[in-house]
Amino acid sequence: MENEKITGGQVVDNIIAIIKRKPPLFLIISLGYLVLVGLIKWHISPPIGALWFLLGGAIGVYLLDGAEVFFALNPSPFQTPVFLVGFIVVSLFIATSSGVLLAQGLVLSLYVTLLLRQAYLLTRWMFAAFALVFIIETFLFIAWA
Repeated sequence: MENEKITGGQVVDNIIAIIKRKPPLFLIISLGYLVLVGLIKWHISPPIGALWFLLGGAIGVYLLDGAEVFFALNPSPFQTPVFLVGFIVVSLFIATSSGVLLAQGLVLSLYVTLLLRQAYLLTRWMFAAFALVFIIETFLFIAWA
């Protein structure tokens, strides 16, 4: 078995493919959500550290796509109910307890991305439950973190 070396050009090609495959609406909705939540949380006067929050959000939009492309995950394990339940637990902890704005922006943006990806895959009640936890998590982030 030969070891295949990945060239810099292949990495750039993969990154471009990841950016192109994501619908622009996902980015607009995710970053719009983060800006709105940030303005509410910081009373329309965000600190300079809020840029880390937005950077984490931008990373979160593309994180799953990047993992799927770079690790050749097919079918995607990120669309299973088991992953979603695990993600809910981890994201609740990070959004309410970590204090790291980059991580908080990443998990909240990732949650929005998962909601958008799962909208047609989950049953109505599962999607409603997932969305309800997201709303609660957002409220807790604004109020506590």
